[in-house]
Amino acid sequence: MKKWDVLVIALTIATLVIAAGCSQPVHQNAGPGQPYLTMTPAQPAPAKMITPADLTQRVKEAVAYARENGREKAVAAFNDPQGPFVRDHIYVFAEDYQGLTLAEPFEQNLVGTNIRNMTDRYGVPLIRNLAETGKYGIGYVSYDYPNPKNGRAIEPKLSVVADVDGTWYVGAGAYEGSGMVYPSSALGPATWDYTVAGLTAFVKDAVAYAKENGKEKAFLAFNNRSGRFADGELTIIALDYNGTMLASSISSDTAKDRINLINYHDPDGVTTIREMRDLVQQGGGYSYTVATVTKNGRTYYAPKIDYAEPVDSTYWVFSGIIVPEYEQLRAGDLTGISTQNHTRAEVYDLVRQAVAFGKANGREKALAEINNPDGQFRRGDLFVWAEGFNGTVLADPYWKEGVGKNWMDYTDPYGAKTTIVGINAIRSGTGFTRAMFPDTAAGHTKALPKLIYAQAVDDTWWIGSGIYGVQTE
Repeated sequence: MKKWDVLVIALTIATLVIAAGCSQPVHQNAGPGQPYLTMTPAQPAPAKMITPADLTQRVKEAVAYARENGREKAVAAFNDPQGPFVRDHIYVFAEDYQGLTLAEPFEQNLVGTNIRNMTDRYGVPLIRNLAETGKYGIGYVSYDYPNPKNGRAIEPKLSVVADVDGTWYVGAGAYEGSGMVYPSSALGPATWDYTVAGLTAFVKDAVAYAKENGKEKAFLAFNNRSGRFADGELTIIALDYNGTMLASSISSDTAKDRINLINYHDPDGVTTIREMRDLVQQGGGYSYTVATVTKNGRTYYAPKIDYAEPVDSTYWVFSGIIVPEYEQLRAGDLTGISTQNHTRAEVYDLVRQAVAFGKANGREKALAEINNPDGQFRRGDLFVWAEGFNGTVLADPYWKEGVGKNWMDYTDPYGAKTTIVGINAIRSGTGFTRAMFPDTAAGHTKALPKLIYAQAVDDTWWIGSGIYGVQTE
C-alpha cells in the first residue's frame, strides 16, 4: 500500500487535551436553560497531548487491578487524588451499570449519587452511552462537555470505558482537539480519481471476497496494508453489529483491541458507525461524515461519503472517500465552495424551540408557523421544516413544491437515502446527520453539504433544520 498521510484510529482522533473528569454532570435533565453544575479543576494543564492509546492503556490497567484486588479496594484506589491511577494528567472514574457513581477522584460529591440520566449540551445521554459501550467490552464514547481549562467552553470529549465484571465499568477521558473524525482525522493519499461508483465496487468486492473465503481469511486480507483492500484513501473496515472494530489495515490496534465505536461521533455529533450499522441492517447504503484537511494553518472539514454492506449476520464492512466534487479541498482550495455561516448549537436550539412549540400548540398551528417564511422559526437563512415519519413533508417555508409529497425513498445525487438516514437518527436518539441537498432558501438546485438536526414531536411527525456548506476553522 502507498504511504499514508495519517496514522490510524489512534490518530483518527486528533490530539486530545486532558479533561477534568469524565462523569461530571452537565445537565441532570435534558431541559434547555438549566445551569451547569460546578466543576472543580482537578489538575494543572498537561505537559503533553493525550492520545486514545494513553487512555486505553490506563483503563486496561484499572480493569486488571480491579479484577485482581476486588471492587472495594479498587474503588478506593481510583478515588484517591494522590493514588496510583492519577498520573500523566489522566485519572480513572467508575460507575455501575445502574448509573451509580463509584469513583471520581476530583468530584467526590458525585460519589454515591446516581447520574444515569445525565445528558450533554446536545441531549446525548452520556452515562447511558458509557454503560452501553462498557457492556461490549471496551470502547470509545464521544460527547460535548464544558472544559474547565478553557473557560468552561463546551468542547468535544472522548472517554475510553471498559467492563470489569458485568456489574460495573471503569473509564478515563480527555478533551479532543478540533476535527476528531472517525474513521480518519485526515485524508489518505489520492492514488487515483475516486468515484462513488468505484467506492461501491470496492466494498462489494470485499463482501464477495469475504463470502467466498470465510471470515478468518477475509480479516487477514482486510488487515493487510499492502493488499487489495488498501488502495490509497480506500480501505476496508469490518465491524460487528454492536459497532466493534474487527479488521482494518489502517487501524490495526483498534481492531486488535476490539474497540467498540457505536457511541463515537464526528465533530458535529453524527454517530457515523451507528448510522452505517442501521443502514446495513436495512441492506446497506451510503452515509456522510467529514475528514479534516489542514493547509497553511487553516482547517477544512471535507465532506466524505461512506458505503456499507453486510457480509453475513455477524459482521459488515464499509469504506469511504471524499465527495468527488470537493477534491479541491485536499489543497485547501475553497474556490466556488460555500462555507457554513451557522453553528451546530444554533441548529439544535432552533429545532428544540420548534418542537416545544409544536407540543404546546398542536400540529396545525405549528405547521402554519413553520410554513411562514417570516415566522418565528427563521434565523436568516436558518429555518425549520416538518415531516411525517411516513416520509411526507408537512411544512417547509421555502420548498413549497415538496410539501405534501412523500420523500421516503428519495435518493440524493450520490445514492444516499437522506430521509431514511434522518429517521433512523431520530429513532436512535442521536438526531444529527449529514446530507447533500439543495439550499432551498437561496433558490439553489445544486446539492450542497448539509448538517441536519431533527427531533420527534410525537410518534407521527418530526421537525428538522440544517446548515449548508463546508465548515472551516
